[in-house]
Amino acid sequence: MEKLQACPSCDHQNFKTFLQAIDYTVSKETFEIAQCDNCKLLFTNPRPFANQAGKYYQSEEYISHSNTQKGLVNQLYHWVRNITLRQKTHWIDEYKIGEKKLLDIGCGNGHFLKACQQEGWNVTGMELDPNTAKKASELLQQEIHPSLKNISPEDKFEIISMWHVLEHVYEIKEYFDFFKRHLAPSGKLLFALPNHKSFDAEIFQQYWAAYDVPRHIYHFEPKSLGSLAKKHGFKLIKSKGLLFDSFYIALLSNQYKYGSKNFIVSFIIGLISNMKAYVKTGNYSSNLYILEHA
Repeated sequence: MEKLQACPSCDHQNFKTFLQAIDYTVSKETFEIAQCDNCKLLFTNPRPFANQAGKYYQSEEYISHSNTQKGLVNQLYHWVRNITLRQKTHWIDEYKIGEKKLLDIGCGNGHFLKACQQEGWNVTGMELDPNTAKKASELLQQEIHPSLKNISPEDKFEIISMWHVLEHVYEIKEYFDFFKRHLAPSGKLLFALPNHKSFDAEIFQQYWAAYDVPRHIYHFEPKSLGSLAKKHGFKLIKSKGLLFDSFYIALLSNQYKYGSKNFIVSFIIGLISNMKAYVKTGNYSSNLYILEHA
């Protein structure tokens, strides 16, 4: 395991244990989450070395890289995905300018890129996992890049999106350097991320499924994300709530805590979480953050 001696966002060397969480999806190992005293970022520490992290993704339960529809939760996930794809393409429609070029990093099976392609975007995808990239390539009938290094230095994009990907990235400085070079002057970065300031996170604590250790090595909320963006020359201009995430995360969290998904209780917790965020806090279970060059 790699033990960090400084915050991966602000380099501050003072941090404390926030909580300990179990990897319920794959290994059943326990991991510590630390909180930076300075920028308040939560980060998994210690964490697997980058070249050893792959084994923690080897599960059909990790459904963002799977097309399995076994079980009711997986079926719900795929039904909701179809709805949210329409939402996402609607959200980015106002940025369809210039060459209408969009890059999706960590594109998974390519469903978001396909929806954008159908809406007139010139799409590019990057996916590290070769088996998943193959599925996306077959869906889109075009090449999917295996790393950022394979993207042409001349390419500029109106949109660069990462849907629940940034929290997994080890080379965070290199990624932001890439964004600086490849985001068009008026372009937008889109990051969808779990938010540990949400009501459902407070309810479930160490059982909150969106901690998802050790695959998630950072655990953001609006202030810590804004701090990271500012450090790298970007500014946060808008955030939106991803409403369905609270219900899905509550289902998994109930399973982890009580051994049962308890659909009724999960629905109530998800609903309360969304209502609190909408009325007062803005802290949805997952937020979409929209950033631009500072």
